[in-house]
Amino acid sequence: KKEVAVGAKFTDTASYGIYKVTSKKNGSGTVEYVKPVNSKVTKADIPSTITYAGITYKVTAVGEKAFLNCSKLKTITIGKNVTSIGKRAFYGCKNLKKISIKATKLTSKKVGSKAFKGIAAKAVIKVPKSKLSAYKKLLKSKGVGSKITIKQ
Repeated sequence: KKEVAVGAKFTDTASYGIYKVTSKKNGSGTVEYVKPVNSKVTKADIPSTITYAGITYKVTAVGEKAFLNCSKLKTITIGKNVTSIGKRAFYGCKNLKKISIKATKLTSKKVGSKAFKGIAAKAVIKVPKSKLSAYKKLLKSKGVGSKITIKQ
């Protein structure tokens, strides 16, 4: 069994992403989604957990500039364990039309500036029902344009 140290990166073929280990303890841990394996990806799914080398990690962060200028990206799902999204994470994803946010713990302190700037002008963002009003305010402050629909 290969030990993965905190700070080490690995590729998860199922979610087609590159991850960085951010914490590890007693056979579990947390990881940050660093970037997709291929910047020409059209659909990305940031899962709530991933298993690598026999350890199940919670995916708790989307890294800074993770999908920067991934102009082919159309659909993204952000898993329920994500608590932070880095600066410019989806910046310039001009064809990103469908975003599904399952996470309920995002706050303005935990979402970086311009995280959603430059996505498709008429994108639709689905958020958890309990977070609708909070996330509307949050997403608009992070670059979501006025023509974008935010719904539950």
